[in-house]
Amino acid sequence: MRLTGLTIVILLALLLPILPVRADQAEFSFGVDSLREASTALEGRRVGLVTHLAAVDRDGSPTVNVLTTLQGVQLTALFAPEHGIDGSVDAGVPVRTIPGRTPVYSLYGGSFRPSRQMMSRVDVLVVDLQDVGVRPYTYASTMALVLTAARDANKPVVVLDRPNPMGGMIVDGPVLEPQFRSFIGLYPIPYVHGMTFGELARLYNRAFRIGADLTVIPMQGWNRGMIWNDTGRLWVNPSPGITNSDAVFTYAATGPLDGTNVWNGVATESRYQVFLAPWIDGPQLAERLNSKNIPGVMFSASAIPHPRKGTIWRGVRVQVTDPRVFRPSTTTVYVLAEIRSLYGNQLKFKRPRRGNYLFDTVWGTKSVRLGLMRGESASAIVAKWQPGLQKFEQLREDYLLYK
Repeated sequence: MRLTGLTIVILLALLLPILPVRADQAEFSFGVDSLREASTALEGRRVGLVTHLAAVDRDGSPTVNVLTTLQGVQLTALFAPEHGIDGSVDAGVPVRTIPGRTPVYSLYGGSFRPSRQMMSRVDVLVVDLQDVGVRPYTYASTMALVLTAARDANKPVVVLDRPNPMGGMIVDGPVLEPQFRSFIGLYPIPYVHGMTFGELARLYNRAFRIGADLTVIPMQGWNRGMIWNDTGRLWVNPSPGITNSDAVFTYAATGPLDGTNVWNGVATESRYQVFLAPWIDGPQLAERLNSKNIPGVMFSASAIPHPRKGTIWRGVRVQVTDPRVFRPSTTTVYVLAEIRSLYGNQLKFKRPRRGNYLFDTVWGTKSVRLGLMRGESASAIVAKWQPGLQKFEQLREDYLLYK
């Protein structure tokens, strides 16, 4: 029997556990849960769904399953972001299109936005993706390009909101500068933006003038002080490396090491939890960092074998002690500034063959790299992005859906 793309997704979905809902969790629900009450807007229309298996309802059932049970809704296409429709494809690896009666179109491969041919199969696009709250995580860029394609095709978009797992209070890191615009950063927002996926859609669509016909279906029972663990809901991995809800915090702090010769433990069980290099003295670095009393985090010495280099890499392990005061980007700068202070020019940035440094593209600015190279203090580097953060927080105020 030949399986269609939709059949594959539904079979994968059935493998996910469905957890019972406790009474104290009952007041919280995702945007997809409200879709059942608002589904009349989709009746009689061909629907394209941009999603993955991390997008689930309150009972743990994937959104693709929810849509197939709605009366009068015809699901005619699925669209897969980076990591694929099942969230298993490694970062940076192209996602393939799966042909079939209900095709799964790739939005991370040859094209990053729906083509005219793809759009011809649908009357309305529904977007339900679980983001992790940092700018370079590409699902928000996929959403923005879907909005752009829908605007050009004169078709509406419905975004089903879901939590920012780091909550809605943390705003940290530099605001993206125009010359560093890329698929890992399309619009001028901070590295850590403190917005839900639906709020970002509203911001992108109006403040950055995409101008699509957008509807956001909000969550119920969520507030800005809630991190993922406060929702009481099942965590489903949105990508292979984010294997639990606590990992989003350390990922936000160590992900920006791309483009340096400091390793974050990727490809090991310590992924995104460490800052390591062969020339770092772990106990020395941990002692120096802990003496600085960086909010919400402690450091301990760590040493693990590098899977490709075949040598032991040493440094520090990150332990987030209070996620509500932890500032990931600020923490990253303090760690790198201390490494620079202790080990000088052994901290290196990979030079590009052309264009921008990868480190700068990830951060959305060259000021962090240049400050580190000049030996500036962490506080001085962090101070440079504060005016941009203040302007962003004023800008985002009009697009927030939750208190």
